[in-house]
Amino acid sequence: MTTTPPPTPSSASTPAGDPADVPATLTAGDPADSRADSPAADTAAGDLPQHLALVCSQFSRLAARRSEVGVGTVSWRVVATIERYGPLRLSEIADRERVSRPTATAVIKRLEEEGLVRREADPDDSRSSLVSTTAQGSAQLVAWREQLAVGVGGLLEQLPAEDHAVLERAAGILSALVDAHDS
Repeated sequence: MTTTPPPTPSSASTPAGDPADVPATLTAGDPADSRADSPAADTAAGDLPQHLALVCSQFSRLAARRSEVGVGTVSWRVVATIERYGPLRLSEIADRERVSRPTATAVIKRLEEEGLVRREADPDDSRSSLVSTTAQGSAQLVAWREQLAVGVGGLLEQLPAEDHAVLERAAGILSALVDAHDS
């Protein structure tokens, strides 16, 4: 069993949710940096997949809370998914967003009423429809992304340049993994 040394003054954390809860340094070099009290310090190499998925999910929720996009995360995620992949069937939207078909139907109905998406007949299956974004939906997605950038930007601006470089690299790696495995 390993023991964790007591936190140093530079690694002490503040209450969760406080903008100052971002560690002063997240160094790219030494994995045993000054954040000995952080959950990441206790993550064994075999736990990386679970830890990474959890932290990415938590960060995504934090970004949404700080960004005041005015809608639930499901709404802007669905619009972003449709924008990225083009017209999709309701079942494809439900699968991609990991929600039930009735939830996807309700979200699409609401987004359609707001003018953000439209349904059109599926040329390959007359029993189905394809959902695509409207010009208004694409414009709203740009606005939501700008609001997310502002909300997250406040957190990131507190970090030193080295940490920005680490996060840029990590974001690129994660983006490549998503592109390669989320077809």
